[in-house]
Amino acid sequence: MAEVTQNAYIALRTYITSNWKTVSLRNDQNSEIKKLTLDGSKVKWTHVKETREEYVGDDKYGDPVYRQTEYESNQTLELTITLKGADFTLPKTVSKSVIIDGNNNEVSAENFQPFTFENAGDQLTIKHKIQVPAIA
Repeated sequence: MAEVTQNAYIALRTYITSNWKTVSLRNDQNSEIKKLTLDGSKVKWTHVKETREEYVGDDKYGDPVYRQTEYESNQTLELTITLKGADFTLPKTVSKSVIIDGNNNEVSAENFQPFTFENAGDQLTIKHKIQVPAIA
C-alpha cells in the first residue's frame, strides 16, 4: 500500500481552506442558531502559512523568474469565528461550531463550553482547529 507524500498533505490543507466556507453555530440540542460564511471579518482562516519560491517562467532574456507564494504548511488549520450579541436575537446560547463543505456535508465539528449572549455588546471568539498531519 502506498503512502501519500508531504505535497499531498499540503494539497489536502489547500483544498480545505479553499472549499470549506460555511460554519453552522449550534446550541446544546444541536439546533442551528446561525449560519455564517467565510468573509474575512466574522469568519476567517487565521493559522500561519509559510512562503516559498515558485518558478513562474523565464524573462525576455531567458533567465528564470520566481515569486514568493504562500502555502498550507501548518498541520493545524485554524478558523476564527468572531461574534457579538448584536449578531443574534437575544438571548442565544452557542456551544458548537460545525464546518460545512460545498456539498452541504458536515466535515468538522468542535464543541466548547456553552456561551450565552445576553447583551448586544457581548463578544465571543471561537477558534475551530482542524489537524491535518504531515508525514515524518
